[in-house]
Amino acid sequence: MAHNIRASDRAAFKRCRRRWDLGSRNRQNHEPIDPHGTVDLDRALRDALAVYYFPGMWEWSRSIVQSLVHQALDRSLQAQRNDGVDEQTYSQALTRGHALLDAYAAWAPSVDHFTPVLINAEFEVNIPDPDSAVPDAVLTTQDGEAIRYTDRIDMLVIDENDAYWAVQHRLVTDAWAEQDMLVLDERTVAWCWAWPLFYLDMRLAGTMYNQIRADVGDSGAAPSGVPGQQRMLHRRMYARAVEVPRERVRVEGTDTFRRTRIARHDSELAAAGRDLAAEARAATEPGLAVYPSPGPEICASCAYRPPCLAMNEGGDATGVLAEFYRHRPPEVIEAGRLGGTTWSMGRGAAPPSWARPESPRS
Repeated sequence: MAHNIRASDRAAFKRCRRRWDLGSRNRQNHEPIDPHGTVDLDRALRDALAVYYFPGMWEWSRSIVQSLVHQALDRSLQAQRNDGVDEQTYSQALTRGHALLDAYAAWAPSVDHFTPVLINAEFEVNIPDPDSAVPDAVLTTQDGEAIRYTDRIDMLVIDENDAYWAVQHRLVTDAWAEQDMLVLDERTVAWCWAWPLFYLDMRLAGTMYNQIRADVGDSGAAPSGVPGQQRMLHRRMYARAVEVPRERVRVEGTDTFRRTRIARHDSELAAAGRDLAAEARAATEPGLAVYPSPGPEICASCAYRPPCLAMNEGGDATGVLAEFYRHRPPEVIEAGRLGGTTWSMGRGAAPPSWARPESPRS
């Protein structure tokens, strides 16, 4: 048996222990019931880009691929509509999503100086115990269960120097993320720390942030790509990079798209591992104190405010939780992801089948 800590658990634990305690699968495992439904365009965009960058279709004509990309967006948003999204919200997201994808396809070839290797790459690794004198010792709970860290990388790519990079897609609804915030982004640093433990000896040179503004197309014009720009063809998958980049940060982009590449150093990854171990040890400690961390930036978007308010007033939140929340069902491994089928692991493999959407895009 193992005690799995997800990236979402880690973020919630550091942000607000009460929210973490209510929602984590390792704790009370509640999720809100939303009868009205919401549209997660960011998720739908990631689903579409997973098709755009599918390794087995990287050398295909982009006109063929783009049709499949739009179908992926349709399917993702259709699934959300089935979860209770109203028609107007769904239609607006659909129109916005297709405009984003068309504009992105015009821009991306000018900065895609890489070959996709894996998409939606899930990993699960034992967390090493940095304080143990025993070589290769792993962190455990008081009951002796190995503590494991798990997450999913949007995409792994290989560049012209055979260096590997972890790519994160971001839908930006406000200002661009500050460069320092990207440098300090602990989730993607943890990707680079964990991947060589999961895929032995495969070092990641760093992270790429693929940022897309949500208001792309509002001006009525899509950005143009570089004429004649060629994508990199397939490259062999090596365990080690031929050349590690020396440039710490490189930024390319326009007013609507931005690609930021940040090299990650060994000392940075070692520190990330120690920090993760310290947090995992604290989160699994018996008798852990659970308390809220109220603040506008935390509470404004929190889905657990009703039970939190009941607890703050000294009441019992059981009734609130029973009426407005439910326990999450067991996780289901989705087809096309690591652990389900292996198509994403095979470069050049045949793509998964795509059903025709109910409402084809005109």
